[in-house]
Amino acid sequence: MLGYKQTTHVPNEVFDKWLAILTESELKILLVIIRQTYGWIDRYTGRRKLRDRITRTQFMMKAGLSARIVSKTLNSLLKRGLIQISDENLKSLIYPHERKGKSILLYSINPGNLMTETREQCYPSLGNGSAYNKTNIKLKETNY
Repeated sequence: MLGYKQTTHVPNEVFDKWLAILTESELKILLVIIRQTYGWIDRYTGRRKLRDRITRTQFMMKAGLSARIVSKTLNSLLKRGLIQISDENLKSLIYPHERKGKSILLYSINPGNLMTETREQCYPSLGNGSAYNKTNIKLKETNY
């Protein structure tokens, strides 16, 4: 084991399904939200944070994206059902006009939608006979 003391738990579904599907900006924003939530311990509960206040400027700086791309990407992740945005009263804010002018926006991962089909279920053409099968990849690597 590498022994990293400070790590952020990333759901396997991010790698197993969404890595192949999400755009670069979607993946960046999703990872920022995961880092800002699961990557921290809530000082009041002693557990991993489930939501966090993240400003547009923080998204821009952490993901290296413009304000326009951050807004567009957040809307895309909401439509995919991967994230949730709420106000300080935990009221869900789905549409941009609901979020406009709010001083506090809380972001969270929607774990129910991250736990979806496996890669093989999403891409049936990559089944057992495919070059992308783990067994085939290992065989090809050992043949070189």
